[in-house]
Amino acid sequence: MSASGQGFQACLFHPNLGNEAVTGEISLDRRSLRFRSETVVEEIPIDQVVIELARRSDRISFGDSARPELRIFTLDQSILEHRAFTQSSQIRDQLRAIMTRRELVRRLRIVLYFLAGCLLLGWLGSWGTGAMVRSLARRVPPEWEQKFGDAQIEKMQSRGLLLDNSNEVAALSALAAPLVRVVPLGRTPVHFHIASDPVPNAFAIPGAHVIVNTGLLRMADRPEELLGVIAHELAHVTQKHHARQVIAAAGPILIFGVFLHSRHGLVNVLSAGAGVIVFEGFSQEFEQEADDVGWKYLVAANIDPQGMIGLFRKLQVHKAMAGEDILPQAFSSHPALDKRIARLEAKWKRLARKSNFIRLTNAIPTGDSAPIPEQMSR
Repeated sequence: MSASGQGFQACLFHPNLGNEAVTGEISLDRRSLRFRSETVVEEIPIDQVVIELARRSDRISFGDSARPELRIFTLDQSILEHRAFTQSSQIRDQLRAIMTRRELVRRLRIVLYFLAGCLLLGWLGSWGTGAMVRSLARRVPPEWEQKFGDAQIEKMQSRGLLLDNSNEVAALSALAAPLVRVVPLGRTPVHFHIASDPVPNAFAIPGAHVIVNTGLLRMADRPEELLGVIAHELAHVTQKHHARQVIAAAGPILIFGVFLHSRHGLVNVLSAGAGVIVFEGFSQEFEQEADDVGWKYLVAANIDPQGMIGLFRKLQVHKAMAGEDILPQAFSSHPALDKRIARLEAKWKRLARKSNFIRLTNAIPTGDSAPIPEQMSR
């Protein structure tokens, strides 16, 4: 109320009065709302009063349903308790509707804040778990990786899945030598193997074992194409994707416990899960990471990285001709080949140097010197 006790301090705006608001007072009775200043007097019948409450301030706006250009504002919330308003059913209905909308907005805001909080906590939990998984993978003892990988190779050899031809394997190793030199494996040597399998595929297992199917050797027309896939597989090794996949599959509670405790617990987790997923395809995240890191290895070795794109295009054609189930999972839909090719082509466009790559003269091994036994599942 004003100092006189006869009105509520307010201001009025009307286009006819210019851009400046006129300061005055509001007075009320059961018939009308009146605004009075030294120069302006306006009156709105009670049944034509339109009330609006500002969302983020105490401002109350009064309008005239017959004259929408007229607006009267006050910051005095006590005006809503005036008897002229409380006795008017039309005003009470307006205020009830406004309060209902405000309550709905308030509840909706609470729900949105709650959902946003859940999403943030979920993201933080996922990020934290991923960070712990990467940290644990770096702690995996090299001797464990080597022992595990050697055991898997022995199993494949006992089943007759690997080509028993040292000359072919030596030829593959010689072809990959320029690439292997730039791959950060420390003192761990890369062991190449050729699998007698017509499915165009390659994969790596812990201990820096890289297995290339005869089907992939026959598909590649240029050494750069074959090395593009080998670079991808070596990236799986350096980024420790096998260990990360096994650890991640253990679940966040077990990951957290192992992270806080012993190396022995980490080895137990690896031993329990590694044998199950060693021949399964990687996640979309890991496949994309292997593409990116493998591409960097090719560029660092001065090998034309377009070979990776070329081989993926051939796998895409093979997929279309042979059907989805024929392609191994690693080259199928994690992620889709067309998306992978598009990402690599974008990398090629951004690459500053597009010529003067080394000339690879080594021939691609054929893998034809041994019969093909049963296909190996991947």
